[in-house]
Amino acid sequence: MWDQPGLLVEGFDTPPSVMMGHALPYFRRHIETAGYTPIQDLIAYHYPADTPLPERAGRIIARAKRQGDITLRNIRKDRKHFDTEIALILDIVNDAWAENWGFVSMTQAEAEHLGALFRFLLHPNDVAIAEHKGRAAAFALLIPNLNEAIADLRGRLAPLGWAKLLWRLMFAGTRTVRLPLMGVRKALQNSPVGAALALSVIDATRAFQVARGFKHGELSWVIDQNVRMKHILQMLGARAYKRYRIYEKPLH
Repeated sequence: MWDQPGLLVEGFDTPPSVMMGHALPYFRRHIETAGYTPIQDLIAYHYPADTPLPERAGRIIARAKRQGDITLRNIRKDRKHFDTEIALILDIVNDAWAENWGFVSMTQAEAEHLGALFRFLLHPNDVAIAEHKGRAAAFALLIPNLNEAIADLRGRLAPLGWAKLLWRLMFAGTRTVRLPLMGVRKALQNSPVGAALALSVIDATRAFQVARGFKHGELSWVIDQNVRMKHILQMLGARAYKRYRIYEKPLH
């Protein structure tokens, strides 16, 4: 579940975002003909940059901030703190996602690989961490859409492709982004505070990307059964635009 699970079954008309798969429509027919049956769907949401923050979401965030129990900050990327910050994010993920379908805690090797990738890709403002009564309780993490950055390189980094890629990632930025990780600690998930935490961290990362000129983001993926998270994304004005399906087949 930490890799790129699911077969694309809806949303073939737009290219995949970074670290998301793609397929042709007939793949589904062949897989089902081979005896595989659907077991779970994963939803990707499209979020245009010009989507205003809905009034209801704004009220929830403003009320939480007025009460003073929620404070927001960005990830610390300096050498002294970065590894600790990544460990904090993974601790929230393991707590928030523990009861999700198919969830398996990330191994140490996977965590180190993810940390190395994020150290290179992330701007501090790409990650918003929300603290509730002084304890880190939620976060949202955006990454630039590498698929956009490499689209015109035709698979070649030589002779100057590497320079174009570096410039786009470090300075120009991409016009599209993806939110692959987000979580609220389990104890707060079914409360107004939990909703405020989720809305706050997503909106904080969105505001930074709007200032950089992004056009749209992808919020992915969300398990189809996660009604609470789907409701929060719809409250923000996001819409479902791709569906990935996981299949199973008994082995005899």
